[in-house]
This record gives sequence, C-alpha cells and structure tokens, in this order.
Amino acid sequence: MDLYRLNFRDIKRTITTEDKAFVLIMLYLFFEYLRPQTLYPVIDIVPYGKIVISMCLIAYLLQKKKIKVSNAASGLMIAFAFVIAMSSFMGLSLNLSIQYWSDFVSWMLVYYLIIHIVNTEKRFLLFILLFLLCSFKMAQYSLRGWIRGGLGYSSYGFGGGPGWFANSGEFGIQMCVYFPMAFYFWMTMKEYWPKWKRLAIALFPITGMTGMFSSSNRGTLVGGAAVVIWMFLKSRYKFKGLCALALVGFLAFQFIPEAQKQRFEAAGEDQTSITRLDNWEKGLKMVEMYPVFGVGYKNWQVADRLYFDGNGLLAHNIFVECMSELGYSGLVVFICLILVTLMNNAKTRKLVIANRTVENRFIYNMAHALDASLIGYLVSGFFVTVLYYPYFWINLSLTVALNNIAKSTQFNQVV
Repeated sequence: MDLYRLNFRDIKRTITTEDKAFVLIMLYLFFEYLRPQTLYPVIDIVPYGKIVISMCLIAYLLQKKKIKVSNAASGLMIAFAFVIAMSSFMGLSLNLSIQYWSDFVSWMLVYYLIIHIVNTEKRFLLFILLFLLCSFKMAQYSLRGWIRGGLGYSSYGFGGGPGWFANSGEFGIQMCVYFPMAFYFWMTMKEYWPKWKRLAIALFPITGMTGMFSSSNRGTLVGGAAVVIWMFLKSRYKFKGLCALALVGFLAFQFIPEAQKQRFEAAGEDQTSITRLDNWEKGLKMVEMYPVFGVGYKNWQVADRLYFDGNGLLAHNIFVECMSELGYSGLVVFICLILVTLMNNAKTRKLVIANRTVENRFIYNMAHALDASLIGYLVSGFFVTVLYYPYFWINLSLTVALNNIAKSTQFNQVV
C-alpha cells in the first residue's frame, strides 16, 4: 500500500478523497488531544470538540451507505451506561450525577463513530498516525521542560500541555499508552521508509519512553515497566527480547534521578502513599455500604465528606473509583470490557493467521499494540482517578474498529 511509505502527498491525497465523516473524526482527535484553543486563548471562542463531534455525527448519519458493526463491546457499553444511570438515581446526589452524564455519553458517541467510520486499513493507519503525532507533541513539550530542569526529579513533574494531559500523572499514563503504539508502528512499517525517515519516526517510541521519566511519576514508571514486560512475553524472539529488556532496564535505572529512586524506596510509607491507601480503604467501605450500584456516579467526594469527614480527595485508583461509585455492578461490567478488549485483539490476530493468503503485519501488530497500551493504562491507572479519561475508551474503540477491519472484505492487502 502506497500509504505505508508515509509520503506527505499520498497522505494528503488519501485524506482529500475520504468522506467528511472521516475527516471530522480526525479533526475531533486533533482538538481533543492537542487543545490548540487552550494553547492560543485568542481562538478559544467556541467548544470546538463538541461542535466537531456533532458535525461528524450528522455527516455519518447522512451517509447513504453504512456498515454494520456487531461486537460484544457495544452491548457492554450500553450495560455500563445503564449502571451509570441506575447509580445516579440510587446514589447520594442525583443532581451532581446528572451534571457529569455528558462525560460518559460523549465517550459512547465517540466509540460509536470510531467503530463505524474508521472501517478500512487506510483510515485506521491515518487515525493511528495522527494519534502518534499528537502524543509526540505532548512528549516533546514535557521533554523540553525536563531538560530545562536539568533532567532531574521534580515533585510536580512535567505534563504534556493544556487539556486532558496537563497534569504529570495523566500525561505519564498517556505515555504508557503511546509508547507501545509507537514502537509496534515503527517496527512494522520501517522497511517501507528511507533511513532518514526511520530515524525520524524512531523518535516516537523514544519520546514515549522519555515522557515516562519526565512525568516524575512512580505509577507511570510501574506502568511503563509492565508494558515492556508484556511486550517481551508476547514476543516471538525471546533471546532478543530478553537482551532488549535488560538494556531498557539498565538505561531506565540510569535515567531515574536519585530523588525518584528514594521515592520508590519510601513507597507505602510516605504521605502520598498513606493518603492513597486511606482513600482505597474508604472506597472499599463505600462499596460495602452500597454494594449494588455504589454511592452514585461522580459522588465519591460527597460520600467522603458525608461518611468519613474527608476533604473530598479522589479515589486515585480506577478500580476503586469504579466500584465505590458504581458498585459491584459497575466493576463487573468494567472488567468485562477489559476482557472483551483482549479477546477482540486475540481474534484479530487469529483472523490474520487464519487467512493463509494474507500476511498483514500492520493489522496483526496493531492488535498487540492495543493490548500493551491497555496494560499500561490499567497498571498506571491503579494510582490515578482516570476512569473517564480518553485512554480506555479510545483504546476500546480502536480495538473494535481493528477487529471489524480484519473481518471485513477491506482486509485484503498483502504486505
């Protein structure tokens, strides 16, 4: 496929020949991840993301020809929405829950549009490329701050710029998601590029790794380690993988500032750890009191103040956040969504292998990349309150889209 060479003219020609819905979903990703309106306040006059995604929905609905996407994940998304609704009505503050309904509804809409619009290999490649470029922009922004700080430890870390990933912790999770996507993309496509382009795009996974360090976040480094180990375990080349794992571990140890190493040594005993453990304990008590639907969607802070005389700090754990606010019902559905993600990617790889006339390494390796990104999110998210951030929902959307591409008649490109 000509697009594999990543020539600007080929990319431009492909985008200009695509329908409006695809162009708009790409534009939405740009506004959602980079937030140029926040970087340049002079243009921050309208809610760009909401406008673009609304236009995308209209453009898609006006299409005469639509594809049918059947996947268990879609049913689970509806089930999760049902749990959120029930949790809201049966929780501590319905009014507060209603204020945040749009958060999850927006992810349902994005999920629906991505799985129906990103429906060919070309579109998937372009969407992933834009995702990598946006993440690269955040990574180099954080790297510049880290360099200015002397590559040392910073108590507040260096985030990825305005938007979802301004906080160093949230930015670090994005790096755990970005790194495996960038690595598999580079490894799969590099043979189509001249040497200069290989070196240039190698900066994607490199900055993903440096972004983990510049975040100065312990949870991020634990998540990054989990990603690297997962990738090693999934590799067919165990000896090379073991050597690479040892090299990455050695370099990582050299890059970690001494102050950061001391924080790892103090893990579980320092004030940050004690506060997190205290919040996790509160969350477990909340689900004991409200086991079915929890204390209410987005009602954590209300319950904290009401039952524990707390200061309203967040749960700092995606699983505790889920079960305390949505009860065991929400936790079960969330775990099912995780499992269906892994199952979808496994099925995608089997489809590639089963089609003996097709050896499409891009599709195959992107399924591995989405698995590794999920692992990075789940491990690093064990220390941050980010259940309704883009990480999981975009990953799920791309997983279902990739599986649909593997099943469709569009999947006929021999690599």
